[in-house]
Amino acid sequence: MKNSLASFCFLIFSLVFFKASPNSHPLIFNVHPTLKSNETFNVIYQNNTLIIKGIHANGNLKIYSIIGNMIMETSIQDFSNVVIPINLEKQNLYIIRIETSDNRIFTQKIVAH
Repeated sequence: MKNSLASFCFLIFSLVFFKASPNSHPLIFNVHPTLKSNETFNVIYQNNTLIIKGIHANGNLKIYSIIGNMIMETSIQDFSNVVIPINLEKQNLYIIRIETSDNRIFTQKIVAH
């Protein structure tokens, strides 16, 4: 009963907060930051690897569990093509936070599969 309730809550949460285009891969989320309208980035988690593409800036990457525990923090020299091996617990929701050196902040939610 507890697992089915958690699954139902996760389904509702996913439908409300994740809006992917109909032809996109379910684990790729396109984000349109408010500071630069022509810039987009992708966050992909597959095969225990986090892939970030598209942000041309330096900064810090932080990964949080959905309850706010910091999983990882690292400095990145160029977010345009980042590949980070990381084992995330399956079926859990994580928040990816990117803070660039020019004071832009990007956040993205992912579900580990």
